[in-house]
Amino acid sequence: MRRQLVRALSLAATAILIAGAAACASDPEPGSGGGGPTTAPADGGTFTVALDSYPSRGLSPHYGAAFEASQVLRNSYDSLVSEDAEEQFHPWLATSWTISPDGLTYDFQLRDDVTFHNGEKFDAEAVKANIDALRSPDYPAWTVLGLLQYSSVSAVDVVDPYSVRITLSTPRADFLSTLGGLSGAIVAPSTLRADNAKLTSGEGFVGSGPFMLDKVVQGQEITFRKNPDYHWGPATATHQGAAYVDRLVVKYLPEASTRAGLLRSGEVDAIGTVKATDIGLFDGVDGFHYEQTGSAASTTVIMFNLTHGPTQDVRVRRALVRGVDLSALIENVTKDTQDRAWSLLSPDSKYFDPRHDDTYPADIDQANSLLDAAGWTGRDGDGYRTDAGGSRLKVRLLATIPTYPLDDVLAAWQAEIRQNLGAEVELEYVENALVYDLLARNDYEAFPRQVGGLDLSLQLNRAFGSTTPDLKYGQIDGITVGSIVAGSKLADPQVDQWLVQATKATDDTTRAGLFDKVTEFLLDNAVALPLFTDRNSVAATSDVHNLTTLFDAPRNTVNAWAYDIAVN
Repeated sequence: MRRQLVRALSLAATAILIAGAAACASDPEPGSGGGGPTTAPADGGTFTVALDSYPSRGLSPHYGAAFEASQVLRNSYDSLVSEDAEEQFHPWLATSWTISPDGLTYDFQLRDDVTFHNGEKFDAEAVKANIDALRSPDYPAWTVLGLLQYSSVSAVDVVDPYSVRITLSTPRADFLSTLGGLSGAIVAPSTLRADNAKLTSGEGFVGSGPFMLDKVVQGQEITFRKNPDYHWGPATATHQGAAYVDRLVVKYLPEASTRAGLLRSGEVDAIGTVKATDIGLFDGVDGFHYEQTGSAASTTVIMFNLTHGPTQDVRVRRALVRGVDLSALIENVTKDTQDRAWSLLSPDSKYFDPRHDDTYPADIDQANSLLDAAGWTGRDGDGYRTDAGGSRLKVRLLATIPTYPLDDVLAAWQAEIRQNLGAEVELEYVENALVYDLLARNDYEAFPRQVGGLDLSLQLNRAFGSTTPDLKYGQIDGITVGSIVAGSKLADPQVDQWLVQATKATDDTTRAGLFDKVTEFLLDNAVALPLFTDRNSVAATSDVHNLTTLFDAPRNTVNAWAYDIAVN
């Protein structure tokens, strides 16, 4: 929406222009890579990659459009547009599009040479069927996706077989990002007519992507086979035509050391999320190459629950913010592979403002004074702070089972909070499917999260829009605020208005100012404690071509989208 008019060149010309830009955008940072092949990519073979988290919501690109699902499902599903690391949009299933001056009408011209894996034709009717499903309250993905991202869609009209018009009730700066993400994946219309159980699991869904789903071992492995007819890759890809490799195998191994061991032994070709202590095994080592990049996603934070327990008191929250030297902690735990975050916005985001750096540095004396003022002046037999009634100062931290580096960071933070402040942090880790019920019970004080969504307005809205303790949330001007991952249970009308305005804003300067207002409010009121920026890593053998394409722009999370990958 940042451009009132978007006109694409022909796909062939666009591919030539964008491939060079994409290559520059994905160049590794100095000293972070090297060791890749020098020969040209060749067809054939199998690419095996090990990741940490199996898709917990199943294999539906709509219902399961969460972080760990987007890592792998992109192989089978295409979208209308693609987004690059600079948050600009390019053709994919749509060859071009225009946006009306009021930001309410999107007209897409579509490719006429695309077929789904089951032989169905991709056309405007297919787009309408998908968008209509996503905006329907009867669709299983409505509460996890449609309500937040498609609530402003008021009509989808077929103009002609390869032209479709989408009308919004209010401008949405995040709409192209929604269409470009897995949440905008287009599936074969006939598979949308399955029963709700299959719509949720993804069983029977058919896409048009470069790979076809071949075999699933629940929780352990997903195998894909090449779609030989594929020739409609996104303009952001490094090549056009079918994928290079014949087969893609994605293995799921939560232990970083196990993934590293498999790469060293040659049992896999690449691994995601390389632990700091394992980087030296691959970076600059003959036979391997290692890449690391930043992300435009919001930072990983601890949200403090404003509606339950001691964190209802802003003095307690501020003490928890100031009571640990996070800069030293992050450096020690991650061996300098992650940066301490001072803001809710990533330094890699175009909306980032460095003025928040060092705003609330560690001050252990002040943190203890804040707890004294809040009435936590006693001590029990284990040395923990207590109030006048003898109750221990306890912060119950609820989280989905964390992976590196969050797991190590939380353990270190827990230890330092006890040592520095005499407060107990109780870590409770549960499967992702259970965490939402526990959030609704409202029996916790802290919730660590990096909230997803390709557009920053969606990320901040989901995390800090008004949400009641039982996870109810509402709408302002047709835009849904809050979500089930809004762990702070913040309900501030002014913050909501800023978030809605940022969602509607059509220029980056206005949006940046609104994001900064939200950030300043949340930091001043200690609603959230920023932990670390999102820096992602991947390692592979020296036989793997185009390794950096495993970073999925603009979030640059490590995924298994293997369209551009080749293996010597």
